[in-house]
Amino acid sequence: MTREPSRILIRGGRVYDHNGDIHQPPVRDIFIEGNRISSVTTPDADLEMKSTLVASARRGEPDAPVVIEAHDHLVIPGLINAHYHSYDVLQKGMLEDMPFDVWALHSQPVYFGKRSKAELRARVLVGALEALRNGITTIQDMNTLVPRDEDTLDTILAAYAEVGIRVVFSIAMRDLAALDIAPFLPPDVPPEVLAIITGSPNDPATEIDFVDRQIARRPAGPRFSWAVSPSGPQRSSRALLDGVCDIAGRHGLPIFTHVYETKAQTAKAREIYGEDGGSMIRYLERVGLFKHRTTIAHGVWLMPDEMEILTGCGVSLAHNPISNLKLKSGIAPMRCVMDAGINVALGCDNCSCGDCQNLFQAMKMLCLLAGVTDPNPTGVHAADAIQAATIGGAKAAGLEHEIGRIAPGFRADLALLDLSDVAYLPFNSAARQLVYAECGRGVRTTIVDGRIIMRDGRILSVDEATLRADLDDLMPAFRRHYAAVESANRPAIPYLLAANRQLDQQDVGLNRLLRDR
Repeated sequence: MTREPSRILIRGGRVYDHNGDIHQPPVRDIFIEGNRISSVTTPDADLEMKSTLVASARRGEPDAPVVIEAHDHLVIPGLINAHYHSYDVLQKGMLEDMPFDVWALHSQPVYFGKRSKAELRARVLVGALEALRNGITTIQDMNTLVPRDEDTLDTILAAYAEVGIRVVFSIAMRDLAALDIAPFLPPDVPPEVLAIITGSPNDPATEIDFVDRQIARRPAGPRFSWAVSPSGPQRSSRALLDGVCDIAGRHGLPIFTHVYETKAQTAKAREIYGEDGGSMIRYLERVGLFKHRTTIAHGVWLMPDEMEILTGCGVSLAHNPISNLKLKSGIAPMRCVMDAGINVALGCDNCSCGDCQNLFQAMKMLCLLAGVTDPNPTGVHAADAIQAATIGGAKAAGLEHEIGRIAPGFRADLALLDLSDVAYLPFNSAARQLVYAECGRGVRTTIVDGRIIMRDGRILSVDEATLRADLDDLMPAFRRHYAAVESANRPAIPYLLAANRQLDQQDVGLNRLLRDR
């Protein structure tokens, strides 16, 4: 079991400070009381108090603090995954070489229907445990809840409470059907295939009412908070977006949504937002979404003038470099985004299109992809990536005064990494080796809200051996169901690929794809 918040003394670790020496962080002691950091001091400060705490721990007194000897460890703020979907964790490693809309045929919950409580619990735990093992202490789970019932929601939230990770949870809402690429389908699509692609619309009032009731029914707690998520503007009616703004305003909640992930979405925007110059961003500004704390995920196909609007409205961007590449969506213009002053957060996205919850990969790709479009120095450095994975994610969630830094008064969300790992030999730069050399292997301990969730590589909140056994029981039936979904939807794939080829020839005013010809 995890230890409930009390007192923790972390001694002798190198403590990463965004505003300090990012290459050779100084040795500090961190004292945690309850769920917050009480002090960050030099080892020779408050010696009497520290000696008393250590002696109490050694004697095993009932109210003794936990003492973590962090010599040869780097202590960093817990990483924040600002864009994630937990519904397809069990599809890790199942899919590759698919453009976005073909991938959606294989992964979207609408094709899978209601899942068992055991499967819901297992997929939440597996995704969260992978995150924790990779130093992620907060995730924003934009959950496509199918079906819309309280039993399913309660099972998911109970699993999050069990594992102990911090979650900013939202239910993805949409009331307009069809895959994004549907307008570009060839004219000879058979009706039965078109039905697979278009699906059925939802009632906006029903969507809004369900989410509003759940926010009232399941109030926020120490490690759980709500956000509001229209899946994307092209999948949402004006009535739905008005409802989203109403919920966000009444409850003071952040908004997370998908914008300009693919060229298909961009081309669709050019067609349906004529009043706004074919711009999703101008449309969302006009309908009032940006009056609230909003984060757009992806933003691959943003135009420069749209970036100016985002900056002026204080909108954040959750960058998902791995899934952008795997789904052939393109390379987001992150240097331009950062130059515009937009707050950048980082996400790992789905397990079926990113395959792992690992922000070290995302940080590395943020820096490296900046050089793909400009061979000159770009100014995107390791420290920028670390800020995006911590402070940037905190700001997106409205938690910038709570998490993302190691400082007195902040929540005790921390990760400890082993500096004896070969990734840090020799130890030249904490920031650069975190981003370019670390793969997650060095993470040894994670603390969330003052609770030790993983210590010395061992998860304390969940029995991982039992979870693996549960997965062994669940996966044969899941794989059979997946095979049935794949078989049922297979007839649509040639038409989607034909639409993709047609779309590739369309001019949308910019290009985010590299060509080898």
